[in-house]
Amino acid sequence: MLFSEPRFFLFFAVYALLHVLLPPRFRIWLVIVGGAVFYASWRWDYLWVPLGLSLVAHFGAQWMDQGRDDAARKHRLWLVLAVIFAPLAIVKYTHFLLADVVQLGIAAETWRWALPLGISFITFTVTAYVVDVYRRRYAREKSLPLMLGYVLFFPHLIAGPILRPNELMPQLKQERRARDARILLGISLFTMGLVKKLLFADQIAAAVEPVYLNAAGLTAWHYLVAIYGFSVQIYCDFSGYTDMAIGLAYLLRIRLPTNFLRPYGAASLPQFWRRWHITLSFWLRDYLYIPLGGNRRGKARQIINLLITMVLGGLWHGANWTFVIWGTLHGTGLALAHALGKGFRLPRWLGIFLTFHFVTVAWVFFRAPDLVTAMRVLAGPFTQSYAGAGLVLATLAFPILLIAVFLVTHVWDRHARLRWLSVHGNKAMQWGVIALFWILAIAVAQGSSAKFIYFDF
Repeated sequence: MLFSEPRFFLFFAVYALLHVLLPPRFRIWLVIVGGAVFYASWRWDYLWVPLGLSLVAHFGAQWMDQGRDDAARKHRLWLVLAVIFAPLAIVKYTHFLLADVVQLGIAAETWRWALPLGISFITFTVTAYVVDVYRRRYAREKSLPLMLGYVLFFPHLIAGPILRPNELMPQLKQERRARDARILLGISLFTMGLVKKLLFADQIAAAVEPVYLNAAGLTAWHYLVAIYGFSVQIYCDFSGYTDMAIGLAYLLRIRLPTNFLRPYGAASLPQFWRRWHITLSFWLRDYLYIPLGGNRRGKARQIINLLITMVLGGLWHGANWTFVIWGTLHGTGLALAHALGKGFRLPRWLGIFLTFHFVTVAWVFFRAPDLVTAMRVLAGPFTQSYAGAGLVLATLAFPILLIAVFLVTHVWDRHARLRWLSVHGNKAMQWGVIALFWILAIAVAQGSSAKFIYFDF
């Protein structure tokens, strides 16, 4: 069930009505049942993923916390984490390990299963809870319904933001008046995400897909538009999803953390990762990079830790050598930036230019289904003809216009602006703009919406 399709609006209308009518003490059960229905709308037989991992985290943290000393607690932590990561490892990586790493020569579909929706996000969410309890950064919750609500809260269930327990559980405990929700802000954020998804990401995809499918008659212009277009497409697709998730949460009186902060305005790669998929970046930092030693053991070890973190971060996105290379590229870039140190500074405009193009080239490996396709796409602007530019650019005029509009307006893509407007701005004008954007997005989408890219992860 996509946030941008009609049946979701029916689901949310029923959910919101029950949210208003139910006494606050019963809302946790609405969160659980609503999240289960939302997840089961994809495949009910995979509902065991969020439910099972929630149970493992809840009772595993309880068992871990009962360890007689720190050594016992640590031993139990590793056992609990092994159980939590087992479904992800088996379902997502078995075929890749056997066919591509060990190279056993097995059939294409052997040991390959349909990937449970959001399994990577759910795994990281419950891991954050267990580790934070172990570190005593968050007191273990005795309420199983609260644990289930933490995982099954539907706005973040499928594709994040990846939440820490302290970011959601205390809010689920509070008995707030449903009618005090920030309706205008919530709908404004949802609308911004809807426009990003339907008007930008889905329309630019039409110029990206043929290139990666190796359609006939491609020119160098097609490759250039596809390479730059995917940078815009994936941002608008994923940040659009999280905008909608955060907006929906506001309507339910829950505040989710910001997940994107104008990443293509970053002047360095470390700055990019502080702005892109922020909850994942900080998760990798706090639960992988720092435990590996971070920067506490000298420059050489820091570089190794960065590479390990980013390669594993790449594999988290998918079981393919393309993701390994994508993670390695970013790990190498981050290591180089840290090796040069803060004393090495470029003019801001040049830093933004170089960072954007590094990220854009790396996205080719992220998007490509295999290494052969990635190399073909990267070579396309240099090996194909630039003839017939007028005809080609005319057929790609709308995607090119959208890319240009995005690059010009990206600097204003901030939730803080909408928060300020929702309090101090002209309400009638804002509702009018919202209505206009809905009409525009629906007209362009023509009643259809593509799957969110991050649903595959």
